[in-house]
Amino acid sequence: MLKTILLSTALVGFASAANATLQLSITDGATTFSCKDGQLGCDQSGGPNNLLAVNTTIGGFFVEITLTQSSFGGHNVLQLSTSDIVNNGGAEGVLSFIASDTGFHAPVTNIEESASLTFNANVGAGDSTLKFWADHANTQGANPLNTPGTLLDSVSGHAVTDPDSFAGSKTQSFIAGLPFSMTEGASLDLISGGSITGFNQSMTSSAIPEPSTWAMLLGGFGLMAFLGIKRSRKDRLATIA
Repeated sequence: MLKTILLSTALVGFASAANATLQLSITDGATTFSCKDGQLGCDQSGGPNNLLAVNTTIGGFFVEITLTQSSFGGHNVLQLSTSDIVNNGGAEGVLSFIASDTGFHAPVTNIEESASLTFNANVGAGDSTLKFWADHANTQGANPLNTPGTLLDSVSGHAVTDPDSFAGSKTQSFIAGLPFSMTEGASLDLISGGSITGFNQSMTSSAIPEPSTWAMLLGGFGLMAFLGIKRSRKDRLATIA
């Protein structure tokens, strides 16, 4: 069982407060919520490099708490998390999140991506997708739906049990000698009444290469196809945009 990587909020203490560009966008395709770090009326944290949105309604979706954080230095970190996402609408829909920041410190040789979540009452929904980008040009993303740079990874899947949980990580090569930006996105498909709890998606730069792995804790999320590993349904790991 792969341990979910937990990013301590203590990392925020190392973040640079100058020229904050941390941004978040949430959309159901018709309505978009966008917020910048420190923006009055949407950021409830009050601190630099911490963007906290509380009780956000986007169309038929309700998002209880969304926290976006970034830190810079020996460990560059971009983290997006929510406590609870619920589809209160009468039909299946997709809620998409994009988080981004600029000015992450170089040099770096790779970026580790990690994610975890639990689907509740969501069997029968379409695929959800997680994506990760990094940009040598240091372009701002999530303004409101911009995803600049190189797509490092995209992984998709859906719940096959109730509940169905996912946790995994993978390291991709990304070589940068100058400040760069990171952007991460999640398109989460929920049937009416379906929900997601404990969602966390993060990117961390490291100068030390690490093994690349994606693993599931429970129920059939489809990561084996993403990795190019063919296994029988009986033997393959549980999977999850």
